[in-house]
Amino acid sequence: MSVATKQLAKIINGKVCLTTMALTEALNISQQTLSFWMSQGCPKEARGWWSIRDVLTWKGLLTPGGRLKTDEKAEEISLNQKKLAAEAKLKEQKAEEAEFKNAIARGEYTPKEEITAELKRFFVVIKRSMLGYSRRIATELSSYVDSITARRIEKMVTELTLDALEQLSIDGVYKAPPRKKAKN
Repeated sequence: MSVATKQLAKIINGKVCLTTMALTEALNISQQTLSFWMSQGCPKEARGWWSIRDVLTWKGLLTPGGRLKTDEKAEEISLNQKKLAAEAKLKEQKAEEAEFKNAIARGEYTPKEEITAELKRFFVVIKRSMLGYSRRIATELSSYVDSITARRIEKMVTELTLDALEQLSIDGVYKAPPRKKAKN
């Protein structure tokens, strides 16, 4: 059967339907585009047959009554769709905000100021404790070594403690200062 004698249109379920080839030519689209539309939900009457009215309505080019939309009406609809999408996004954001406020009210989040104050207090306690143990170690060792050695040990532990505290207090990577070699 030649293309000239092949049927390009027929009535199916009371609707004027075109073949795939006729529809792609009428709408000036490729068969790949039509396949993509089909995957997106474009209505199809039968295998290889498309209701021209249903396709145009699905694309938003016809009113539900079957009239062609003017460019102004089509643009108005796309603006309405944009407005609906923006309103939906706004509602989602408001719901997220409300959920966050509820989580704060339930005590699932702690205010930054409260955490900062607690950490400052904690580090002051650590600093005092760490600087105090060098004296305690020297006192304990004084019964086993002479007083000069005990003071030397106290100084070394104090320096190591100050280095450790400095490491905790800076941003980035800590580089220890070069140590002086102890005289024997």
